[in-house]
Amino acid sequence: MTSTTSNIKLRILVVDDEPDILWGLNALLKAQSHYVKTFDNSSEALRHITSSELALYDLVITDYRMPGGISGLVLAERVKKHTSRKTKVFLMTSFDVSSMNEFSEALKSGIADEIIQKPIPNDRLIAIIEKSFLHYNY
Repeated sequence: MTSTTSNIKLRILVVDDEPDILWGLNALLKAQSHYVKTFDNSSEALRHITSSELALYDLVITDYRMPGGISGLVLAERVKKHTSRKTKVFLMTSFDVSSMNEFSEALKSGIADEIIQKPIPNDRLIAIIEKSFLHYNY
């Protein structure tokens, strides 16, 4: 695994319905010394997001397409609505990012801070996280 050159230790919430992806992200991010909490369904994540605990997270990484009627985009909107601090949101998708207007609108409106095309190499994801939090004030 890639080791980070940063001293940033983040609190990260990860939401994905694919167990392999969820497990892989959990292992990767914990290996970088981040605190990680995971959910495999968007309804449970939404309940968690609307609790007071959301203020503790620096980053939410969520899959765009989630079963159960609550998409990653809706989750991202709720995070931005319920956070008392500047929690960043990364949307992951296996769709062609350049072909979907919804992704560019999510970025423009501030609902998402990054759109990540799956699959993403571990070192690239770590680099995106580090770049996003380079000038982050705790």
